[in-house]
Amino acid sequence: ASDFGFKSPKAAVDHVSALEKKGRVRRHGGRSRGIEILSREKTISNVAVAVPILGNIPAGYPEGQTEHSSGTLAVDQSMIGKSIGHRLFALKVSGDSMEGRGIYGGDWVVADADQTPCEGDVVVALIDGQSTLKTLVKRKGRFVLKAENLKYADFIPIREMMIQGVVKTVFRRVS
Repeated sequence: ASDFGFKSPKAAVDHVSALEKKGRVRRHGGRSRGIEILSREKTISNVAVAVPILGNIPAGYPEGQTEHSSGTLAVDQSMIGKSIGHRLFALKVSGDSMEGRGIYGGDWVVADADQTPCEGDVVVALIDGQSTLKTLVKRKGRFVLKAENLKYADFIPIREMMIQGVVKTVFRRVS
């Protein structure tokens, strides 16, 4: 009660009772400090984050793309994990090179521009001035972009490769 500034212990008991009704805690009667937290994940509020839609991304052969904002995509915080507060953006996928990772044409990806990419991450990349969606892998000590469809070879930069974002989540419209 004192930690939360309640004037009476009954206020703290009422709050614990409310948390128990919501399924967040379980009380074990007859035990000192007999309150069990049931799920830490359930304590995250279901708050939507407005992620700007910046256009399309080819999952196939890289293409020249122009960034254009076209509204926002509402994404539940729990879908983006530790990326809350980062520069997020959404893109609509076209092409079939990422089907092995479960990303299909027509899907939406949400990427984090502030996350440091690691080998094996699906990334939004600019390779020699053209955009694409691929898996970042290391071959012979050099980073390349790997398609997740056998119809495509690895994409090796001739001049430069810049990772613009790491994909955090994928959304698909089912009907």
